[in-house]
Amino acid sequence: MTRKYLFCHQQKKNCPFRILDIQLDIFICNFYKEFWRVFNDGNSLGVRSLLSRACEWIQKEEKRLDFICKISRKKTLDFLEKAQVGDTLFWTAYSKDVKLLEKPTEFIQSAKIKCQASNGKVVEIPTYLLRRISKGNYHGEYFIEGIENEKKAKELEYKVKYHSFRAKIEKKDNGFLLKIYGDSQQEVDDFINLSLEQDFDISPYI
Repeated sequence: MTRKYLFCHQQKKNCPFRILDIQLDIFICNFYKEFWRVFNDGNSLGVRSLLSRACEWIQKEEKRLDFICKISRKKTLDFLEKAQVGDTLFWTAYSKDVKLLEKPTEFIQSAKIKCQASNGKVVEIPTYLLRRISKGNYHGEYFIEGIENEKKAKELEYKVKYHSFRAKIEKKDNGFLLKIYGDSQQEVDDFINLSLEQDFDISPYI
């Protein structure tokens, strides 16, 4: 986390990180300013001590972030193990499909691997910016009503590919039909229900 401070989320008056900002006339949390000071000194014991004295909100937030980081690392390793030369991958930074040209020699998130863009150009992309696109044919559909909502349809297509499903948009007279393909019907149905219909962020849980 890069924030130096944030608004205080609780009313515990004796919290060591709850300080009054005179200029803003509000209480702010000084935890992350202290955290980075201790962290940059290489004091891992001091970091754990700070966290133990933080409020419940901070402790829960740190656990949530740690969980997301672990899931992200797991997804990257899963991608590196399963992706094969010739597979279509999704380059999240540019919202483009690319073809995998070679398997990486290092199974780490920062490793760069060679891919080929649609224009034939060969590029090296860090693995954490790539998603494996499903080859499965189990599918579901989600309709975006309104012919003026093409931008929203494109944003949802990005969301689908970001979560490793295959996507196709069909323009209709009254909107856009988004077709989603995956490795199992259950995965496709759950994604549509949770991520599209309920707009729930499922990324930390898959």
